[in-house]
Amino acid sequence: MEMDTPSLRAVVRVEGDINKGELFSPWHETLTQDGSVRDVYRPLLERLDGIPARELRALDNRLEATMREMGVTFDISRERPWGKRPWYCDLLPQIFTPTEWNEVEKGLSQRIKAFELFLQDIYGEREILRSGNLPVQPVLGSSSYQRTAKGVRPPAGAFLHLCGAAVCRLPSGKLALKHHYFSNASGISYMMQNRRALTRVIPQSFQDVSMSSIVDTSTHILESLRSLSEETDPTVVLLSPGTGSAVYSEHSFLARRMGIPLVQGGDLLVLNDAVYLKTVSGLQRVEVIYSRISDLWLDPLAFRRDSLLGVPGLVHCIRRGSVAFVNFIGSQVADDRALLPFASTIISYYLGERPYLPTVPTYWLGDIDQRELVMSELWRYTIRPLYGERIVLGGDGRIPTEEEVRIAQAEIMPNASQYVAQPQDIDAQTTCYQDGIKTTRQQDHIIFGNRTAETQYHIFPGALTRVSTDESPYPANELGGGSKDTWVLLGNEDDDATPRAIQKDGGLPSQYVSSRVAEAFYWLGRYLERANNLASMIGVIEVLELEELNPMERTLYKPVWNRILPPLENPGSVTRRTISSPAGRCRLTLDLEEPDSVVRTILRAAANAESILECLSVEAWSVLDGLRGRFQQARYRRKAPEAAMAALARKQCAAVISAIPEFFGTAESTMISDGGWTFCLIGQHLERAIITANALNSIVRPMATPSADLEDCDHEVEIRLSAFLRLLSSRDVYRRVYQMRIEPMPMLDLLWKNPVAPRSVARCLSVCSEHLRKASAESSPAFQLTLSMIEQLTHKVRQSDWESLAGGDDLPTGRNNALLRHSKNLLEEVLDMHDLISDGFLNHQIHMESEAQPTLFGLENAL
Repeated sequence: MEMDTPSLRAVVRVEGDINKGELFSPWHETLTQDGSVRDVYRPLLERLDGIPARELRALDNRLEATMREMGVTFDISRERPWGKRPWYCDLLPQIFTPTEWNEVEKGLSQRIKAFELFLQDIYGEREILRSGNLPVQPVLGSSSYQRTAKGVRPPAGAFLHLCGAAVCRLPSGKLALKHHYFSNASGISYMMQNRRALTRVIPQSFQDVSMSSIVDTSTHILESLRSLSEETDPTVVLLSPGTGSAVYSEHSFLARRMGIPLVQGGDLLVLNDAVYLKTVSGLQRVEVIYSRISDLWLDPLAFRRDSLLGVPGLVHCIRRGSVAFVNFIGSQVADDRALLPFASTIISYYLGERPYLPTVPTYWLGDIDQRELVMSELWRYTIRPLYGERIVLGGDGRIPTEEEVRIAQAEIMPNASQYVAQPQDIDAQTTCYQDGIKTTRQQDHIIFGNRTAETQYHIFPGALTRVSTDESPYPANELGGGSKDTWVLLGNEDDDATPRAIQKDGGLPSQYVSSRVAEAFYWLGRYLERANNLASMIGVIEVLELEELNPMERTLYKPVWNRILPPLENPGSVTRRTISSPAGRCRLTLDLEEPDSVVRTILRAAANAESILECLSVEAWSVLDGLRGRFQQARYRRKAPEAAMAALARKQCAAVISAIPEFFGTAESTMISDGGWTFCLIGQHLERAIITANALNSIVRPMATPSADLEDCDHEVEIRLSAFLRLLSSRDVYRRVYQMRIEPMPMLDLLWKNPVAPRSVARCLSVCSEHLRKASAESSPAFQLTLSMIEQLTHKVRQSDWESLAGGDDLPTGRNNALLRHSKNLLEEVLDMHDLISDGFLNHQIHMESEAQPTLFGLENAL
């Protein structure tokens, strides 16, 4: 078949009310057929076209930076050490008129109702199959049909609670439904984030437009979830696959906005036929689960046995009704594309109505007649599998080559029932701005709705409008597409745009901190303190190198530098770290291959923060992400001039010293001080205690053996100890406390047991005890044991008599084994505090009363 037509956009056959053999061009969202701007877009386009290209590029960059600061990402790549790909949003929004939106609301509500009845039927009496109105194969033969759900009553009697659907324009401009996302409303937070970001970057565009608000979307969702439990204060959680998911930032945002825990499979446990959340205070009963995990991975006892994402025994609890599960297991069959050709039949069978919103002409290739029709002119169609966003052929707005057609035929024919076909030009064209240049892209829309207590469906007045990009010709975000903000204009009857007030039967949801979240916070605090300390040391050494000291004086403090470096996280690794030379300091700052370098530590901190974005404020995250971005732009280059790399290292260390206190200050003023954040402070102060104890232990032995080359021993001690205190940011503190020359014993007292010195070990341990009391229930065994051990160590540190341990001798005049041994023992006990805290709170330990035994009743019925 000869195919020399330049673009498929000129010709395509469409079905339904316009199936008359006519040839249509694809619909253009912003332009009419004669190229003039549609009235609804004219003010916005005139405003944007009046901005110089250079300023448009700056707006684009600011919009991308805003998304990154808010932690909005979408990235299927798993190998990005500098963070995930930021979400892309265009400067020009999509606009729906009131008339268009009324059509969408009616059509989507009708369709969700029909498919809800369909799911209840096929997991019940299967009347639609018995009547012959629907073939059996697309339903019972679907890989998403879960026999486990048959006969089980879903929460509130409904399978579908939070739904989405992809809508597009037919070439005539008529809106039609393209795909179902009824069981998985992925993208709803991106709809909300696009609005937030655009209002920050171009607020003037919103001034003269009256549009519907989407600000209460998360509240609608939360209230619908809470209504599924009979408890007055139910624990609701969002179950996510984890940070490996491309849309993890969406899960984080929704959980943060709803104020509920974001959990992974390992955070939950089934005991006594109920689901529990592992928290730092013990086990907390979970009443409602909003799942973002595919059915097949939910429970290794009921579905895939190799699943590491799910919760063993969860399906058993769902069947017993001890937990409300949204969306219900088995609902994913409603998203099977093989059912799209039968959507009108399903609506008519259950509701006795014609569809308000037509379905895009869809051909299921499992039907021989439909398959022959499609295969005869395969190049006219977009071919997709029944699930997912992968495209076998077409979908990019161009005529495929003969080779591409042959490859697609070879894939389709052996298993044709797993594919559907839709006309290629159903994705409308739209105007976008890329790097200051106006371009034409393809687009479609995902629209969302949730079930209300009155068994109706509320359609949120907005959408995730997906657009193709320079990176991808496909609108689907999984294939590299971007997005637009979506405005739904208000009609005269809706001039009052005040969001609907939502009544709550219970009080505010309780806050629970899972052990996983506490662990991420804990390591976030430790890594930030570690990076801040190392950057501060490097900065102090750079200053010391510039001071007017003679060569002999310089030799006094240089040997101390490497010994007081914080201990490596993996001490078994073979490495020769050095902070004594400019080259060594550059590597300790910028080299990703250097163990525990500043940059590696910052990346570890950012990774922990990124895993708990739902718990961090946007303001706090933006500080940390900005710091990570600085290091991304300042890479270590081995062959670069040493002076240039040294200057860069100094600059980066200064940024770290500034940003990390800013992060803690911002977090303290913008986040709730719950158990999660408390563990960040515990990690920060424990790391500080470890660094101080390690430094003190390292200085005691060399200070006990003075140099014989210097006549003035006091001067030697003063220089060494002064440099030592400066490296720990404590010289001014010493002067303030003692108002005297720096001497060994007062210095040991200051850094080991002074109650007000910010770096003293005793003070850091006391702060850990104070925060531990805030983070956990005092009745838990873990709390009692951990607090007792920390307080015992604090008491031991405060009771240490360094003068007596030194035997009355001046430290620099002779070695004292008792003092050295005591210092080493204290360091080991401080290091042991990490294991104590981890075992008590962070390693998902379960603390139960002695008579309570973990059981799973009726396991044989769960399979």
